[in-house]
Amino acid sequence: MKPRTKLAIAIPVLALGLSLPVEALSPAIVVTADRITVIAAIPPTPARYVPDAISVLGWVPESAPITAKQVSALSRIPKDKEQRCPQFESAFKQYGLVPVEVFSYIAYRESRCRIKAINIRWDARGNIIWALNNDKSYDSGILQINSTWKTVTRKVCGGGIDLLMTLDCNLKVAKYLLDNGGLRHWSIGG
Repeated sequence: MKPRTKLAIAIPVLALGLSLPVEALSPAIVVTADRITVIAAIPPTPARYVPDAISVLGWVPESAPITAKQVSALSRIPKDKEQRCPQFESAFKQYGLVPVEVFSYIAYRESRCRIKAINIRWDARGNIIWALNNDKSYDSGILQINSTWKTVTRKVCGGGIDLLMTLDCNLKVAKYLLDNGGLRHWSIGG
């Protein structure tokens, strides 16, 4: 028999707006005034023992609080691990871009894991000859930060939007955006 792993997930009650009975989530639940903590002893196939929105997290350390919006975002990313950028996951974690799985998927979806990705073309004179965005703004770097964030880029990175083509600046601005509007900046919710 394989050893069981303990999984703990804390979800803010107010953000969830749950209407189903608590027992429907899992038999091992601790409820406090502002949190529901799900604690389940689970074998290596968590999907059979915990709800789908939670099982998509995989193995989560007990101390990791997961918000309802993060669970929702995680449930919308493909389960196919090929659609991720694992080589950058430690950087996403280091910069506070969590859930890491979501940002790994965003990086794959937006740039195919390319740090210097950009979605615009200029001619030799600097005139825009093609832009994906209708407003002629463009997206740069691994997480495709939009050029309209030039003031934030200057504040966070100390320079122009060309710095978005570096991993450091791109992730710093992404963290600013995450803290000021959540995952909606990447059309993934939250």
